[in-house]
Amino acid sequence: LWQWQYLLVISCHPTNLSTTRLYTGVLSYHITTMSRLLLFCCCLLVAGSNAFVNTRPNLQVKKSTTKSLNVIPEAFTDTPETARSYFYIWFVGGQGGATVALGQFPRQFSKFKSLFEMSEEGPTAAGETVGLSPLCLYPRDISKADVDQVLSNKLSVEQMVAKGPKPNYMSEKGYLCFDSFADANKKCNPLTIRAVFDAMSTGDNVDPSIAQRKLDEFRSDPSAFKNSLQKQKLAGFSSIAFLLFLLGPIVAETCIEAASFGWFPEWPGGANLPWSLLIGPGFWTIPEYWI
Repeated sequence: LWQWQYLLVISCHPTNLSTTRLYTGVLSYHITTMSRLLLFCCCLLVAGSNAFVNTRPNLQVKKSTTKSLNVIPEAFTDTPETARSYFYIWFVGGQGGATVALGQFPRQFSKFKSLFEMSEEGPTAAGETVGLSPLCLYPRDISKADVDQVLSNKLSVEQMVAKGPKPNYMSEKGYLCFDSFADANKKCNPLTIRAVFDAMSTGDNVDPSIAQRKLDEFRSDPSAFKNSLQKQKLAGFSSIAFLLFLLGPIVAETCIEAASFGWFPEWPGGANLPWSLLIGPGFWTIPEYWI
């Protein structure tokens, strides 16, 4: 999703960050991830393009023996060969999505672990808390005084980027990374620093113009910080959930049904997939019907 945000920024603000070259470099850096997602989406479009069209007009269509909610077009179930082709398209496309989705779990676990470690570190002013939503999945609430200390930093975002460390490609291209933000607020509470940065970005890097606008907004409106943090957290979680939804109920079920039509079409459990794999007749009976 953030790749499309870069394109939107270029189209709306052509002079942002002085050159469009910066955004081109960012997109090039993530070409591997984008190519996997684009491959996955293209496979969905190619495979689904014939869903509502009879691609074999001279062929007498057989009455479907699948369940009423079958996700495979009849044009791909008339012969085992076409069903196998359909399986290969969805299986290969699903690999890219699976790589992206599964790669998020180690990152999220590492981030949660670091949040718990930060909750016990550094000084805190205590006192009245912000009232973070449980949906943010923070180990504890944070103090308003700690947030005010971070927001009272006189350095601009550009100065933070210039003076701070640059541990990755995007920070070298002028983006504000978490390490630079933490270095500029090293005397503040670590968990609060992380919370303020998370309210500006779903990752570890953020466009400096967006970061500056967010910080100014947090300073002028005390409630904006809490609302923005919850919004960013939900956006990150929902993107992962959406990928899992595509890989589970859609991609996985389609691959299973295509494999059924392609390699064991006479198997009696084909009409009740995927439950028939476990509850009668069971996947162990498939070899008897393999072709």
